Amino acid sequence: MIGHKLQRLMADPGLPAPNPTTSFWQSSSHPHVEAAQSEALPETRDVVILGSGITGCSVAQWLLKEDDEILITVLDARGICSGATGRNGGHIRCVAVQDYDRLSRKYGHDAAVKMVRFSLSHFESIASTAREFGNRVFEDSEIREVQTVSAILSQTKMNDMTAMLKQFEEAFPDLKGQWRICGPEEATKKYGLIDAAGALIGRAGAAWPYRLILGIFRSLLQKHHERFSVEQHTPAISITRVQSNEYPYLINTPRGCIKAKHVVHCTEGHVGHLLPRLRGLVFPRRGQMTVQAPGPEYPALDGRRSWSFYFENGFDYLSQNARTGDVFLGGGDIGEDAYLSQLGESSDENENVVAKAHLVGILPSILKKAPYSAGHNPRGLEVKSSWTGIMCTPLDGLPLVGKLPQVALDRPSGSHSASEWISAGYNGYGMVNAWLCGRATAEMILKRDVSSWFPEQYLITTERVEDLNARWASIAQSSQGLRALL
Repeated sequence: MIGHKLQRLMADPGLPAPNPTTSFWQSSSHPHVEAAQSEALPETRDVVILGSGITGCSVAQWLLKEDDEILITVLDARGICSGATGRNGGHIRCVAVQDYDRLSRKYGHDAAVKMVRFSLSHFESIASTAREFGNRVFEDSEIREVQTVSAILSQTKMNDMTAMLKQFEEAFPDLKGQWRICGPEEATKKYGLIDAAGALIGRAGAAWPYRLILGIFRSLLQKHHERFSVEQHTPAISITRVQSNEYPYLINTPRGCIKAKHVVHCTEGHVGHLLPRLRGLVFPRRGQMTVQAPGPEYPALDGRRSWSFYFENGFDYLSQNARTGDVFLGGGDIGEDAYLSQLGESSDENENVVAKAHLVGILPSILKKAPYSAGHNPRGLEVKSSWTGIMCTPLDGLPLVGKLPQVALDRPSGSHSASEWISAGYNGYGMVNAWLCGRATAEMILKRDVSSWFPEQYLITTERVEDLNARWASIAQSSQGLRALL
């Protein structure tokens, strides 16, 4: 059993599956962008970006904004934004209180504060960027601030969360009052929670991520068509470093080759395909999502509230569409074995049937105002869509960002003027990491200093890769070690 799990975790994640489950987010049409593919690939480019999700979009956007002459091509194995960004839960949500507790224990107060502030800054950064691209992008994306309700299901967890919040407010005095804990009566009467000891109430964001990214790409293609292209259905098959001072990277695709100065890996759970030395250090992980129309008795809150439900092992997360009242409910990996079973899964071609069954049946057990009570026939419930997506889990839980060192490559590493870069490994929290990790990557390519605002713990360095290799060697000896991945 252990050997089988190790083999899967060390396996080549491959290219994205050619026939993925259909994500509800991608039901809207952007024909100009969705048909993006040049008649012929450009021969040379300053930067080739692999992946057209939020990270790839961010890298491209910031490079084009900051350099008037740079030439960029984005490659995607499938359609634009068809990967993790187009398959997520639609939350722009940092679990700030819990994150500060976890990160401060491991990295200390100062580093934890910087990482939490970095994640918290994403909502405003994404929202302001969408506004810059015009009302159509902003409104189509349905970007909005929401109240987030995290259900606390036991008194022990309630005591723990109370202590975490006190510690958080001491670390962030300027944020005091933006998160609070309510008791069981308010949790039930105001927030509709069933059998909760209480709840952590805070703030977060929500969006329609697929529309956001396609809207930005559409604008970039219109404004920078002479120096920017997006090539969908054009997977990078291999990367070779050649003897050339100007364009040392040869990216091979089924449609031909592109020579580039820089290559940026923004492929999340598939990053190990072209970077085999990262296998065992980052893992693909499959997640399950549903969209449900729960009926007229469910409270219509104009999309201004989201929920999360933390169980002993695993959690579910829920948001409501502002216009339709549909609920987007994801998670379903309840229990250590359930979570571990999805680690190493790199195909979104199939659904996780057990997780889906949990998600389809959980509403009446967790929210009082669901359209039916436990034990009754759920006639008001309609499952409108369900799908899977592939996340990326790093061994140390932090994103991997920056210029790839030699220890992470099986081909010669480059210099700062021509190199391979990475921005990946968001551990399921891409919407509060990817956009500004992409910006940091772009600025580092342009040889700018990001140390004042970007967490140094996210940087991929020789020392960090060597530490991850040593950690993998130590935990890969037993089932107990593997469970440490949780």
